[in-house]
Amino acid sequence: MNDAYDAVVVGAGALGTATAYHLAREGQRVALLDRGATVSETSPRAAGMGMQIQADEALSPIARLGIEKLMAFEEETGQPLEVFQPGSIKVARTPGDEAQLHAEVSRGRSMGVEVSLVSPEEAKGLAPWFSPAGARAMWFAPHDIYLEPGDLPRAYVRALESAGSTIREGAEVVRIGLEDGRARYVELADAEQIEAAAIVLAAGAWTLRLTEALGILLPMWPIRHELLITTPLDGVTNAQPVVRIMDSKCYVRPCRGGLMFGAYEPDPLQPNPGEWSPDYRVADMPLDLAPLRARMDEVAAEFPSLPGAPVAELRGGLPNMTPDGHFLVGPVGELDGLWVIGGDNVGGLSTSPALGAHLARWIASGERHDDLLPFEPTRFGDRFSDHAELRRACLSTYVDKYSDDEVVVR
Repeated sequence: MNDAYDAVVVGAGALGTATAYHLAREGQRVALLDRGATVSETSPRAAGMGMQIQADEALSPIARLGIEKLMAFEEETGQPLEVFQPGSIKVARTPGDEAQLHAEVSRGRSMGVEVSLVSPEEAKGLAPWFSPAGARAMWFAPHDIYLEPGDLPRAYVRALESAGSTIREGAEVVRIGLEDGRARYVELADAEQIEAAAIVLAAGAWTLRLTEALGILLPMWPIRHELLITTPLDGVTNAQPVVRIMDSKCYVRPCRGGLMFGAYEPDPLQPNPGEWSPDYRVADMPLDLAPLRARMDEVAAEFPSLPGAPVAELRGGLPNMTPDGHFLVGPVGELDGLWVIGGDNVGGLSTSPALGAHLARWIASGERHDDLLPFEPTRFGDRFSDHAELRRACLSTYVDKYSDDEVVVR
C-alpha cells in the first residue's frame, strides 16, 4: 500500500472539507481527495443560507451549532470568512402555513432562539424590496445568516493546508477496498491504493456509485436545485434579511448588490448517478430558467423588482435528498472503517461545521454525539432498496420544503 492515513475523506465540498478539518483538529493524519478540483461541484452552487428554526427538533440543534461555528470561524480556524447575519423572515400566506408558522415561533423560543412575529410595516423596514401585503403572519429571527457558499469550503481547505494535511485534486476514487469485512483502502482511477483506518464518503451523488458497488444503496438521491442572481438593484444591501415564502417554496436574499431568488420546483430534474460518464461534472447539468420564472410569478406582488430584473447568473447544484429530510451521518452498513456524511437536503453548507465536527469526534474517539442519533444511515433498513421508490420518497421531501411534511417518511 502507498501512504497510510488515519482517515481519508472522499469529496472536497462543504461536508468533506469540514470533516477533514475537524479530523485534523482531533489529531488525525488526514488525506482529502477530490475527483476534480476542490470546491468545484455542488457546494459553490448553493444558496449559502443558515436558518436556526428547522422543520423539527432533530435538525434545529445542528443548524444552530452550524451558525455558531460560522460566526466564530476565524477565531477557530485562523482563516477569514465573511458571514452576514441580518436574520431572516418567514412568510405564511395560507391558513395552514399560518398555524405552522406560529408553532415554529413557540418551538424556536423553547430552544432559546430569538424569534418574534413581525408586522407588515416592520418587515418592510427590514427588507425594503419586500412587499408583505399578502402575508397572514411572519416571523423574524435576527441571528440567521448567509454567505457566499464557496467561501466556506475554500476556507477549510486553507486551514487544512496550514495544518499540513494532504489535499489531492484529480484523485478519482473508483473503488473501496475490503479486507476481512472492513474497508481498508480506496483505489484511484490510476490503480493507486491509499490505505486508511477510516474512509469517509462525502462525495455527494458520487457516494452512491461507490456504495452500490459494495451492494449498499444509501437512502438518498440527487435532485437539481436552481437559483438565479440579478444584476445590482437600487436599495439592496447586505444588511437586509433573507425572506422565505412558505407556500411558493421560494427564498430571496441580497447577493452582490442584487437579489438571489431560489425555489423548490414541483417537478425537478432527478438524474441517475449510475448513468453518468466517468468525466461527468455538475457544471455539465442542464439548467432551466423557466421553473424559476414560474415560481417568481407566484410571488411577483411580494417582490415587484424581481420579474423585470436582468439575470446576472443562473446556477444549479445537485443536493441529495433523503426520504425523511434528515442527514446521513455515521457508519455505512456493517462495514467497519467506512463512514458517510451526506443526505444534505439542501442544507449541508451551513450545517457542515457542526456535522463535520460531530463526525470527526466520533471517528477519532468512538464517542457519538446525541445530535447525530436521528441521522443513522441504516435507519430505514431495506425499505428503500428499490431505485424508483427511493426517488419518489426523496422527491416528496424536496417538493414539501417549508412544510411539516418535509420531515415525514412517505
